[in-house]
Amino acid sequence: MGSVKLQARILAVFLLLLGGGSIAYQVLVQKVPLAQDEKDPVWVVDAQVSFTARANKPIKVRMFVPPQGAGYTTLNESFISNNYGVNVNVEKGNRQVTWSARRAEGNQYLYYRLMLTPRFAETRENEPGPQFRPAPVLDGAEKLAAEALLQPIRQHSADVETFIGETIKRVNELENDNVQLLLGGDVSPENRAQVVDLLLAMSHIPAQPVHTLRLVESQEQQPELWLRTYNGKRWLYFNPLDGQQGLPDDRLVWWSGSESLLNIEGGRSANMTLSVHRNEMSALQLARSLRLQDASSFIDFSLYELPLPSQQLFRILMMIPVGVLLVLLIRSLVGMETLGTFTPVLIALAFRETQVIWGVLLFTFITAIGLSVRSYLEHLKLQLLARLSIVLTFVVILMAVISLLGYKLGMSSGLSVALFPMVILTMVIERVSIVWEERGGSQSLKVALGTLVAAVLCHLLMVWQPLVYFVFTFPGVLLCLAAVMVLMGHYRGYRLTELMRFRAMVER
Repeated sequence: MGSVKLQARILAVFLLLLGGGSIAYQVLVQKVPLAQDEKDPVWVVDAQVSFTARANKPIKVRMFVPPQGAGYTTLNESFISNNYGVNVNVEKGNRQVTWSARRAEGNQYLYYRLMLTPRFAETRENEPGPQFRPAPVLDGAEKLAAEALLQPIRQHSADVETFIGETIKRVNELENDNVQLLLGGDVSPENRAQVVDLLLAMSHIPAQPVHTLRLVESQEQQPELWLRTYNGKRWLYFNPLDGQQGLPDDRLVWWSGSESLLNIEGGRSANMTLSVHRNEMSALQLARSLRLQDASSFIDFSLYELPLPSQQLFRILMMIPVGVLLVLLIRSLVGMETLGTFTPVLIALAFRETQVIWGVLLFTFITAIGLSVRSYLEHLKLQLLARLSIVLTFVVILMAVISLLGYKLGMSSGLSVALFPMVILTMVIERVSIVWEERGGSQSLKVALGTLVAAVLCHLLMVWQPLVYFVFTFPGVLLCLAAVMVLMGHYRGYRLTELMRFRAMVER
């Protein structure tokens, strides 16, 4: 007996670990939302390009656009124009869109919109970058100024990270004569980044300017310049103005390199505005959107991949073990008597159509009439099969009459009584009558009342939307329920009703 209990406990632990592990995998790896109403930010980036077309000149507008998968999941990308051809290609690691037209007149407007979210974004391995570059040739005062700045930088740095940080710090000391010489009077962020890049090149350290966009609510924004370098394992990002290391989470890398964001041929008076807006969307809706785009999401490996009618069916079926576990706990821990384990659950399923109040009334009425009919049939000494057949027939007649009366009275709830499982009602009537004969009328009423109470509790639990979503989305929870059922199978302790029943013995 001891080995059997041990095997049952091992099985329960195995089921619990398997079910809990699948839930943890969905939450931590697949980023499945725990709640149906959980929302995620959706950033909408709008770019508007305006210019005046030159007469009788072909027009070609090139603009860098963000790379896909750079820490964010792209939901939608739109290129909006009037009578322009659109082509997107990759040049030197950057994505670039080209709008082209043979002729255009007057003011022209081009639009670009990008919708992205941080959820479901795959973390990509860092692509390797260069770790060495030749030093540029400098002469005269510029060479002396660069070497004068590099000498203390080498003394106060231990590796590539600290070297770059110290270089940025030195270049931003604008009162330094050597810095002023290299800047040439231009203290703009772009020029300071070029001087930092020059000093790094003198030490054979490759660096690359990257232009980022800050994902905050803003009507007009300009890309922010950063520097990055590859240390042999990963890319390191630095702010050329204050030496801050590490790209903040709210930054989107737009393009890299020293080229300008926008390049127009055949036009003049070009202007570009960038704006960022923040929206919110249900995490589940995001996953469905990605599924429509054939993108990777947890829906590809879940019940959400089924057709909608099948999903609705399984939302009901997946809740049956939850109701069964509740009945098991009610019978084993509370001690409430019911007509079996599955009968309350099946009645609870019927309550989905009739609602609880109408369901209880109809269940009580039909059961009472059925018991009366069954009692009379028992008086006629009919056999079991004939008795059940007649009771079933009267149950169907009662359903038809109640539905017709409900329709005439304008009560839609009366129509749904036909959805009651008539076989279940027939068996309930038969079993209640048997209990009545074997254990008395009070005991049969007690069992019927216990069945009805258990059915109501199961119905309320099985239609609770947060739980329905959780069980349907995380099927591994059924394994955890099975583990609890295995453990309950060896429970031999007191029930709450027994404690009340034997309270007099304790008081003595």
